[in-house]
Amino acid sequence: MKIKKIAYATPAYQATLDLRNQVMRHPLGLDIMDEDLSSEQTALILGAFSETQLMGFGILAGGSEPVRKVEYLVVDDSLQSQGVGSQLLQALEKAALNEGATTIELEARVTAQPFYERHGYHTTGERYLLPQAPVEHILMSKTLGTAAV
Repeated sequence: MKIKKIAYATPAYQATLDLRNQVMRHPLGLDIMDEDLSSEQTALILGAFSETQLMGFGILAGGSEPVRKVEYLVVDDSLQSQGVGSQLLQALEKAALNEGATTIELEARVTAQPFYERHGYHTTGERYLLPQAPVEHILMSKTLGTAAV
């Protein structure tokens, strides 16, 4: 598996849209294309690839300095619990550190809360529903260490 940057509006980016629909939106009767994705033009998108196959991806967006936000962390259903999400999350954290961030925030699905807790994240609020995904979420954050050299 290799972690690579994905550019906006490329075939690899389209694969992230397809994976989001497959894993996160279609099971809820929704479509990712109904959402405003314009902020992703300036976000860091990292994909986990096996050869040319997208296994999963994560999106790191700017937040209020020095906070960065993980907007998505999605892994193909058939590849979950195989370390793909962990490697993507570590790569996003390293990128945030290298950009000078000290904290990462994210809105986790409650079902993914244990995954993030294993990676040092803690809850910072109550459960709530997002308008674009009527599934319980919870705000989580992690204080980052020192930048990678």
